[in-house]
Amino acid sequence: MKQLRARADFETARLQSFLRDTGLLLRRDAKPLLSFDDVRRAARLDGQAYGGLKEIPIADIRGSVGRPTDFDATFLPVRPHMRQRWAQLDAAMRRGEAVPPIEVYHLGGVYFVKDGHHRVSVARQLGWKTIKARVIEVRTRAPLTGEIDAATLLQAREYVDFLERTQLDRTRPDAVIEVSRLGRYDRIFEEILGHRYFLGLQHGREVDLAEAAASWYDNVYQPIARLIREYEILQHFPGRTEADLYLWITARWLELSRSAQPAGPAEAIADILFETEGVPRPPSPQTLALLRRWLGPPRRVIELPVKLVRRVRTRRASAGPA
Repeated sequence: MKQLRARADFETARLQSFLRDTGLLLRRDAKPLLSFDDVRRAARLDGQAYGGLKEIPIADIRGSVGRPTDFDATFLPVRPHMRQRWAQLDAAMRRGEAVPPIEVYHLGGVYFVKDGHHRVSVARQLGWKTIKARVIEVRTRAPLTGEIDAATLLQAREYVDFLERTQLDRTRPDAVIEVSRLGRYDRIFEEILGHRYFLGLQHGREVDLAEAAASWYDNVYQPIARLIREYEILQHFPGRTEADLYLWITARWLELSRSAQPAGPAEAIADILFETEGVPRPPSPQTLALLRRWLGPPRRVIELPVKLVRRVRTRRASAGPA
């Protein structure tokens, strides 16, 4: 009788999986079980440590090591050949028999099942809230927090490529450069190349890229980031990051320099804030002076990327005298 019930539970679970996937496909928002291999390739593993035996929330188990297609995103079984093993576990767990702890990787708030997929599947169907697990804490080179999805992994891959080229996470371990859009790490990398050029002129030698990236972070990025933090400028731009604003500020700085207006971090920030608030531009010299006193003078000279400087000079030369 119990075996029949266990088999019925399995068929019910498979039917639920089918109905769920069909509904999601019709709404075009189906989400597969996360693949640890995909995450590992995108964010690049950077170390791991045993985290101990713990009770973990089943709702946070959303990924698999090696078997992401055997179960759907809620760990409902999708393949008929899994019936016997699943039904045996279902019957045993209904009888209250002890089952071994599962093994999981923990990364970015998500657990990936290494061993124990069937146990997780049955436990969810039985309404368990937690399950005992041996946890391996995993570090990745590109930090992963919050929701992990395809877009997050693409961005993590871009960040890893950026870090491998600049070694910024090695030379400045506390540095975290986060952007909200794909493609922006390439723009930051161009600015680092420009800074590298100026450093080479200053020192009279070829500057290593890692050295240039560290110098850019200390002398270019950080002064602007401190202004952003100190005056809480991010609150005007929900959903953006410091690095987003950094790129916006340096781009506006360049625009101001092209139009022969006073140009610097403070002026660029002022121009952006005035634009955001709908104030006509350019603001009066008196208003700019007040805002400049509020922001304070630049803490040091910040050089624009060489490619952009050349572009400005070329355009000015071609325009001729006014």
